[in-house]
Amino acid sequence: MREYVSNISPGNKALEFIDFRLADDQYRGAKSSQHNRYTMDEARKILTLLHKYAPDKSLMHIRTTDSSKRPKNLPEEATYARFCDEVKATLGKGTQDAMRKNLFPDFHRMGLIVRYGGQKIPTNPLCSQPVKYVSLSDQGLRFIQADAIDEQFYIFSSGVDRLLGGFISVLLRLLRDQDYNLKRIDIHEFLFFVSAIGTQSTFSIHFDRCVELLKSYRNLSRIQRIGVIDTLSQELKPANYDGPKPSQRDFHNWHNKATQIFYILAQTVYFEVRDEVLRLRQGKMRSYGEKHQYFKRHRVERTFGFELHHVVPLAWSESEGQFKLFDNWLNMVYINAYEHAIITQKRNRNVRMTASEDDLILSDYSDNSVYLKNTESILYATEHQPDMLDYNRRLLEIV
Repeated sequence: MREYVSNISPGNKALEFIDFRLADDQYRGAKSSQHNRYTMDEARKILTLLHKYAPDKSLMHIRTTDSSKRPKNLPEEATYARFCDEVKATLGKGTQDAMRKNLFPDFHRMGLIVRYGGQKIPTNPLCSQPVKYVSLSDQGLRFIQADAIDEQFYIFSSGVDRLLGGFISVLLRLLRDQDYNLKRIDIHEFLFFVSAIGTQSTFSIHFDRCVELLKSYRNLSRIQRIGVIDTLSQELKPANYDGPKPSQRDFHNWHNKATQIFYILAQTVYFEVRDEVLRLRQGKMRSYGEKHQYFKRHRVERTFGFELHHVVPLAWSESEGQFKLFDNWLNMVYINAYEHAIITQKRNRNVRMTASEDDLILSDYSDNSVYLKNTESILYATEHQPDMLDYNRRLLEIV
């Protein structure tokens, strides 16, 4: 393994982890929205215009070929062309190609629109598939019809969490937990450590390990941290590597990815970003009571290798009221870090709770399940199982 920064402070676990992560060709982590910059207000205006040109969730036929290859629109693409022209005139962005290739994929992953193939069958938002039609989704319609700015922010934030693969849920967990006492996360801490949580990679880590690494990194002097960034900026350049592109390293590109994520996180109801440092918005949710309620009601002690998990993610809330409903001890499970990583990798979609005797099962809507065996992969008092199952059923009626 090549040492890039470990020698800056020998024995520092955070620096050793950075070098370990860089040994993996997938060091940058999961794919995410990297090139799109839009605010919540801009997204709402685009979707409002989509509703104007394709009302009541009707399907709009979109362009399927780049303008450079076929400059003229086909007759069935005329409505799409007018829609894009009005978006461009209103916002100064949103060409036909950019809408189809950049903005629509983001909005689909956020749950705000639906994209369809040639047979008018919905496509998978996470897979690359031919797309011929788009429409507003139910969530997208609620977003543009919401009058209260607070409700708009919550719906948009819920979509951002889906777009970013659960990063809002991860950051809320880190910043709200008073045991961690982090208060802030800067862009390089996110880049090196937070983005590694629950990934499908050699460098995947759990929450407690991430906090250990963050604190180890913060134990470095300011000059040493500057040295880390300067070293990586100079060493991680494609021109410094021979061989195929996957074996190359590019710190500038990696940092840009994190910058885009911070930009869109700053558009949510939960966070503010200043000087590349992310914090909870003032007055937002450092509640501790429900976590204590879980440990008290279930008679559970804090156990190494286990993590408290909200079954229906907090970031799926579409109002302040929903957030409070989701942030309830009955919507929590204290589970093994391994099972928690599986759920994180699946973008927190395992929201349906069922039981098999004293064990619990968390499933998504495609029946992909994570089995939680009592005392081995989940710690809880089984007498509360009926109430947990009932509460989960009621929550799923409103999401």
